[in-house]
Amino acid sequence: MKWKFFITFILIFFTACEKTGDNDSIILKFYGDALEDIGTSITLAEDGYIICGQLTEITRGDGNYIESSIKKPGIIKTGLDGNMVWEKYLGNNQPGSVSKVIVLENGSIVCTGQVTDTMTLQTDIFVAKMGSDGSGIVQEVFDTTGNQLSNDIIETAEGFLVLGTSDVKREPLTDETGNKEGKQDILVMRINNNLEQIDDPVQWGFPEDDIGTVIKADPEGGYIICGSTERYITQGQKNDLFILRINTTGNEKEYSIIGTTSDEYGKDMEVLDDGYLILGVKGSETEKQAPYIIKVFRDIHADPLIADNPVKDISWSVKAMSKYKSNYYVVAGQAGPASSAEMLIFMIDSEGKMVEGKEMITGSTGIQAAYDVVSDNDDYVIAVGENSYANSSMITLLKFRF
Repeated sequence: MKWKFFITFILIFFTACEKTGDNDSIILKFYGDALEDIGTSITLAEDGYIICGQLTEITRGDGNYIESSIKKPGIIKTGLDGNMVWEKYLGNNQPGSVSKVIVLENGSIVCTGQVTDTMTLQTDIFVAKMGSDGSGIVQEVFDTTGNQLSNDIIETAEGFLVLGTSDVKREPLTDETGNKEGKQDILVMRINNNLEQIDDPVQWGFPEDDIGTVIKADPEGGYIICGSTERYITQGQKNDLFILRINTTGNEKEYSIIGTTSDEYGKDMEVLDDGYLILGVKGSETEKQAPYIIKVFRDIHADPLIADNPVKDISWSVKAMSKYKSNYYVVAGQAGPASSAEMLIFMIDSEGKMVEGKEMITGSTGIQAAYDVVSDNDDYVIAVGENSYANSSMITLLKFRF
């Protein structure tokens, strides 16, 4: 019965896709089993795509009856046509998910996410590395005090930097310093090519929640992080965008809180020749949201350039962006209320302004969202996310040209 539902759903979703430009083809693929599967990150491989997220590993008995299931970190390799080549369940026997996947110059695949200990219910960061064909998997779980989550990973000269969060209390706790127990601090962890930790992780933030969502190499040296902070929550602000410069060991160089509205959340960032293009949203998930795109200059304390984005009649939540051609960027997210959202893809220029006519919204019964997006040398846009209905969801891959 479950499979009949998914076949019907796929057909409905496909016929709901609308071309808003001169698309010459659309590829729409679904991956997963009968329960919850979610695609959170995608990257280009030499001969296809690598998708990561949550894959539900299912054990079936007689009559195809589901005896047990576990939501695990997972990796999928597809061809350029979107057809699956292989899939891997990670995390050993612990539930969890993958947040970010990258492909190295030699074709190796590295991903980071989190797993949860089923006995202590503590969540820990994990990193996995494998060959381009999915062989030779090496996994490392970083078992530490408190709960840690991982949002991004970047290759460095010594190995990798993992960007995550920690809810461990940090002192001295004042109005401006430390971290309250249970609140989120930014965590930066250095590991080598063998996935071994280098020194203790660095925690950074203020007493309330501070979350880093993306890390990039900084032309000013070291690395730059973008995210959101509750630094001024006691003054009536909710969340503010911030950017943080760190050195190669993860320690703070300087930061800037950009708070131009009362509630903004940093989602992604691209490095420009003269600054940084930051993608965010205004408003929480329980409110009407809108894209929030600004350009921050190399002098991160200078007034930013705020893009004049059109106001939509429905909520637009954005999740990720990626460079498109030489001077454009493609943005992915969802349109509409959270209970009935559709997949959203649109294009912006280097000043953050929407490009007229370069917009696609696809959807059907249930909820759709795009969580990550890339583009290739043939000007294809490839987005990954999920479609869900009731208590089930499948990973979605959408490939098209504007």
